[in-house]
Amino acid sequence: MDGLLFEFDNYPTEHKLIGDMLLAYGEIEFCLLSCISQALNDDTNTSTRILFRVRGESSRMEVADAILRPAYRKVGLEGKWSNAFGAAKHSKNIRNQYAHCHWQTMEDREGLFFINLDTEAASSIDNLQVTVVPLHLDLVRQQHQYFQYALACLYYLLSAYPPKVGREDKLKFPEPKSIPAPPLYRKKARPLVGREAAAIGFKNC
Repeated sequence: MDGLLFEFDNYPTEHKLIGDMLLAYGEIEFCLLSCISQALNDDTNTSTRILFRVRGESSRMEVADAILRPAYRKVGLEGKWSNAFGAAKHSKNIRNQYAHCHWQTMEDREGLFFINLDTEAASSIDNLQVTVVPLHLDLVRQQHQYFQYALACLYYLLSAYPPKVGREDKLKFPEPKSIPAPPLYRKKARPLVGREAAAIGFKNC
């Protein structure tokens, strides 16, 4: 067990891609802040206080939508905002899935697996039954690409909004081509029971 996350020793590509997404989520929130600042006549101080005095990623998303949707509607960009907002929200869900999970390798099965304890505990009523989810590299690549798409949508709005309200267009970002949202995981998850559960401390599943 040398270093952090030894489960990833044999999965360097997955490690890098997931790490990129965890780090990049802050950039999505910064882009939302920048969009709000534009809508408030480039008042960065007020927009920062509005967005980051709210606790929790989901709540900040809803605050951003409440401010930006009417602003973009006025200038004919509401549809573009809906695309960007949906992509940002789904990216948040991808990020949260990996930020709140436990990583696991299995002696009797190849591959890397994760258990989302945040979701499991929230839905548990009696004994906790955790679910092991296999990680698929091709899906992680799609999720990573979708993060890039979400950021590109927000960058485009930062470029498209100023000319609509009579300001100089200092940023030049093209509109990205739409891509479908990838699932959070493949439907091959199964409950972790018996000795497998006991091995990681869940003896009463």
